[in-house]
Amino acid sequence: MDRKELAKKIQEERKKRGLTQEKIEKSLGLPQKAMTRIESGERAPSTLELTKLAELFNISIGDFLKNDSADEDPLITLHRMSPCLEKDPVIQEEISRCVHLCKEGISLERLLEQPSRQHVLFSPFDHPSTPLEAIKQGEQAAKEERRRLGMGNIPIHDIVELLTSQGVWCAATHLLPEMSGLFLYHSSIGMVILINADHGSARQRFSYAHEYAHALFDAKHQVLISDTLNSSDLLEKRANSFAAAFLMPEEGIAEILYSLNKGLTSRTSFSIFDVSTQGIIENEERKIAKNQKLSPQDVAFIAYRFGVSYPSAVYRLHTLQYLSHREREELLDKENQGRNYLRLLDHEDSEQIDKKLSLQRELRTYISRLVIEAYRQEKISRGRVIELSKLLNLPPQKILELADMNE
Repeated sequence: MDRKELAKKIQEERKKRGLTQEKIEKSLGLPQKAMTRIESGERAPSTLELTKLAELFNISIGDFLKNDSADEDPLITLHRMSPCLEKDPVIQEEISRCVHLCKEGISLERLLEQPSRQHVLFSPFDHPSTPLEAIKQGEQAAKEERRRLGMGNIPIHDIVELLTSQGVWCAATHLLPEMSGLFLYHSSIGMVILINADHGSARQRFSYAHEYAHALFDAKHQVLISDTLNSSDLLEKRANSFAAAFLMPEEGIAEILYSLNKGLTSRTSFSIFDVSTQGIIENEERKIAKNQKLSPQDVAFIAYRFGVSYPSAVYRLHTLQYLSHREREELLDKENQGRNYLRLLDHEDSEQIDKKLSLQRELRTYISRLVIEAYRQEKISRGRVIELSKLLNLPPQKILELADMNE
């Protein structure tokens, strides 16, 4: 919903209840003339202000999003937007079943007298006019949403649980191969995110975050499909930018790179004020450039920590200017090395997985990366790698192969 439409909705709800702008400002602790500016569309209310207004009016935030002139069944809209669904009745039935379950869920919530779902809504941005504007909007929104949720820079371990806590129905189901996900909004079901169950887990996480951006920004569209045909749309670019920054926050990436002693400048200058001479003591530290270069294993480690795919991590590092264009392409070409590293840690080549080792995966992931890096920098010998590999219960030859590939 654009700013003017939202302003009209707020004004209508206020007048229904016979409230003055001044009374609302006083009740919610808003600055003077804030409601005048909001209702004129001069400024957009913040997410917190909208939440307070919804509570004051005793409605859900989703009620602000209702488009009274277009209350068409979302499945009809979906099939009109993607007629190719008609060719696959199985997938069509899967989607219909998910929507039906959401309707039943709403009915059960009302039956149990549970509070109305407070749907998420981000302070409206204008429709982006350029790809750069779309990317910047997505990045900014991701930072603000993380701040609103009190998440800091930590990885999101269960994105489905997070989105569900924000009043969004979430499900993985079979979709057409070219579809990564879709977003539905309707007054009868609320907000629904469906993602392609046939995609890998990392891609599914990214799709959930991508569709969540549509829930925050684009509920007025009622139905949005994310597929290969519309990937160049500005709304899709904004959603992709949001997903990358939401799953891999800039400060979180910086913290991991710092802990790995990577992504730093090769030369660091130190200037210290000398109280005795009233002068400055200057010194400089130079790091071996080779040690600063990000390896496929470093990228795979970051991808693992944030639960994203290897290419997603590469592109995010490039966006944050940790990689040049040439380095980005080199790392993308070495994706198989990163995959082999993660496969090794997951024991995918072993038929029997020791449960204790599975519980130690986080520790083994970190230490094995250190082993590879130390060997690459010639800080430990092949014999030491073999010794540590046995301790980690990982194949020594594969550890050595991965380390040698970076040379």
